[in-house]
Amino acid sequence: MTRKEDLPALGKKQTDDEWSPKLAIQPQKPALIDTWLSQFEERLEQDFRRRTGLDYKTTIAQIIEAAAPFPGMRILDVPTGTGIIARQFVGKVGQEGKIIGADSTREKVEQARLAAQSAKASLRTEWRVSPSDKLVFANDSFDLVTSVMAFHRLNGEKFLAEVHRVLKPGGRLLLADELAPATGTSSLRQSARRTYYRLIARDADEAEAHFHSTEEMMRMMGEAGFSQSMFKALRQHGKHDRIFTLINAVK
Repeated sequence: MTRKEDLPALGKKQTDDEWSPKLAIQPQKPALIDTWLSQFEERLEQDFRRRTGLDYKTTIAQIIEAAAPFPGMRILDVPTGTGIIARQFVGKVGQEGKIIGADSTREKVEQARLAAQSAKASLRTEWRVSPSDKLVFANDSFDLVTSVMAFHRLNGEKFLAEVHRVLKPGGRLLLADELAPATGTSSLRQSARRTYYRLIARDADEAEAHFHSTEEMMRMMGEAGFSQSMFKALRQHGKHDRIFTLINAVK
């Protein structure tokens, strides 16, 4: 596990190839994972590429690399969605490790469980129903919590407080999501996005999503009790576009 003393302090100036609150854009690395996608996940892959301009599998590989899994690690992925992130940890946490994928409804959890079973990746993975703002896990339970492409749909303050509670001292939260650009997004573009997700994609949660700025995220992380937060931007189309970012925070 990445040691706390190895991570730079919040706000410390970094070089372009380090985790940094300055959000230096990082080049894509070749995909390291050998993974398949279910039919539903193929649609997610297309939507992800359209939204971010990034390769889906390569980005997942970067997320798992940033997670730095080790034998015996206890990991919670929430909300787990199709379970594709949780599945990548199979075989990386050893016999003593534990992987839990959690989501808000039985339907979503069952979808993740069946996807893992089809991929022969269900061994040592547990699937649980749990709201993101009131996690059904004990204090100090996990070494790592991951949350990918979901934070903009959540109650950020409550989610971060709950994640901080269930993490062990020195444990980490790894977030991967789009952040709002420093220049802001036009009301016309925001309206078009809401209309698309409300009327075409028929996804009410995505239609009402809120994308936080880097400054907002740093503030919320501090208020939740995280001692350090490191940001690494992977891609931004232009100065008015959202920035897909990895955030590594230490309890």
